[in-house]
Amino acid sequence: MKTVTAIVEQKKDKKRVNVYLDGEFCCGMDLFTLMSERIKVGTEIDEKRLEEVVAQSEYSSALDKALGYISKTMRTKVQLITYLKGKNYDRKTIAKVIDKLFEYGYVDDELYAKRFAAEKKLSKGKRAIAYELKTKGVDEKIIDKVMDEAESEDEGCMRVAVKYLKGRELDYETRGKCYRYLLSKGFSYDTAKETLDKIKKDDEDY
Repeated sequence: MKTVTAIVEQKKDKKRVNVYLDGEFCCGMDLFTLMSERIKVGTEIDEKRLEEVVAQSEYSSALDKALGYISKTMRTKVQLITYLKGKNYDRKTIAKVIDKLFEYGYVDDELYAKRFAAEKKLSKGKRAIAYELKTKGVDEKIIDKVMDEAESEDEGCMRVAVKYLKGRELDYETRGKCYRYLLSKGFSYDTAKETLDKIKKDDEDY
């Protein structure tokens, strides 16, 4: 059994304190856990309870960090895990936080993918969108499902092509450059070709 001999507020984080047992530094702890567990100078604590309290404190701290990270924009599960690892939380704590955020619907990779695709559809093709989602850690099955359900990329391809061709004559060389540009934006070969064919036909009709 050990005794809490000092509780010192951390300089960099006013929501956390350093706890000392028998005159030696033991651990950092968030204020919520400190108060909820009624830990104060003079409190006697055994090793098992200490482990439980420290684990709870780490969880509370990690959950608070995670909520702050996702408060401004949605994040994928992998992005969140990477962020918490960077904050030096252990795997067990991270898994517990992820489970809680899933439970409350704060982490939803399919919803993230749908919103991302909808936001990018007018400037990028499906291949580019799918690639970006993959780099963000979204599962391939989710990506495939979202891409299958996504609207046609025709409108986005036309918008990008018109912007690229503004002020240029659609001759053979320019068409080739525009075609390659559309492919670089992730539009399919067929969509790029059909878009340029339509632009050419419209120009001829005009």
